[in-house]
Amino acid sequence: MPSGILADKFGRINVFILSCLTRSIGLLFLFFDTGDGWSLIISAILTALGDSLYSGTLDSWFIEKAKFIDKNYQINNVFSLTTSISTAVSLISGFIGAQFLANINLGYPILAGAILLLCPIPFAWSEKELEQRSQLRIEDFKQSLSTEIINLKSIKAIIRNNKNFFLYSLSFLPITLIVTGPYNQWQLFFQQGLKTVQTGWILIGVNFLGVLGAYIAGYLLKMKRQIMLLALLSFINAGTIIFASSVGVRILAIMLFWVHVLFTSSDEVVRYTILHKQVNGAKRTTLISINNTLNAAGTLTALGINGWLSDAYSIGLAWTITAIAGLLLTIAGYLTIFYVTKKSL
Repeated sequence: MPSGILADKFGRINVFILSCLTRSIGLLFLFFDTGDGWSLIISAILTALGDSLYSGTLDSWFIEKAKFIDKNYQINNVFSLTTSISTAVSLISGFIGAQFLANINLGYPILAGAILLLCPIPFAWSEKELEQRSQLRIEDFKQSLSTEIINLKSIKAIIRNNKNFFLYSLSFLPITLIVTGPYNQWQLFFQQGLKTVQTGWILIGVNFLGVLGAYIAGYLLKMKRQIMLLALLSFINAGTIIFASSVGVRILAIMLFWVHVLFTSSDEVVRYTILHKQVNGAKRTTLISINNTLNAAGTLTALGINGWLSDAYSIGLAWTITAIAGLLLTIAGYLTIFYVTKKSL
C-alpha cells in the first residue's frame, strides 16, 4: 500500500506510530497462535499492513526535518549512518533472539519483537508537535485515499515532475530476484540437518557485515560513475550467491554469503540515496512509498518464483536461477538509465 499518501496528509509520525502498533499486535497474534491457522493469517495481514504503513515514513521525515534545520544539508551519508545504527541494533537483538531465546522457546523472539516495536512510540510522540497535520482518524482514511488516488491530474503531475524517479525505481526493481531468496531462506539453508538453532552465530556476521557495508556506502557515494558501481555490485552479489549455493563446504558457503551481505548492504544504501536525489516537489513520502510498493510487488513475484523452484528442485538451485535472471534484468535496467538520461556510466 502506498502509505505515503496517508503520511503526507496525517503526518509521518502519526502513521509511523500506527505502524508500530499494528506490527506489534500482529506479532502478538503469532505468539498466541493456537495452531488453527487463523492466528497466523491475522498476524500476516497485520504485520504486512504495519510494514506498508512504515514505508518511507521515517526516512522522509528525517530528511525533511534536517533540511528544515539546515537548507544546505547533504543527504549523501544519511542512509549510510541510519542503516549502520539500525543494523548494529539488529546484531544484538537478533543474536539474543536466535541463539538464546529461540532455543528456550521459539515463541520468545516473537514476543520480544512485539515489545520492542512499542519502544519507539514515546520518542516518536515527542516529535508529533512539530508536524502540523490533520488529526489522525480511521474514518478519514477512506476519504483521504479516494481524494488523493482518484485525483488523476495530481497523479499525472507527480509522474511528469518525477520521470527520472520512476525510471530509476523501475530499473532498480529486478535486484529483488537476486536478494529475495537468500534474505528469506538463509536460516533454512544453513540450518538444515542441524537439531539445535545455530544460525544465531551466522547472524552476528550478517549484521556486522551489514553495518560495515552501510558504512562503506558513504564512501562509494562519492564516486562519480555510480551506475557502473551499481552494476559491479550486482555482479558481486549474484556471483557470491551462485557460488555459496553450489559449493559443498558449509563454512565456505557461509563466508560467501557474508560477502553477499556486505555488498548487498552497500548496494541498498547507494540505490536508496540515489533514488531520493531524483525526487522533485513536496511529495517525497508518497513517491518513496510508491517505490516501496513496487518493490513489495517485485519481492512477492520473486518469492513465488523462488518458492516454486525450491519445492520443485532445491533452495540452492532456486538461488542460482533467480540470481542469474536478476543480474541480466538489472544490467538491462542500468543500461536503460544510461540511454534515457544520457548520463555517464
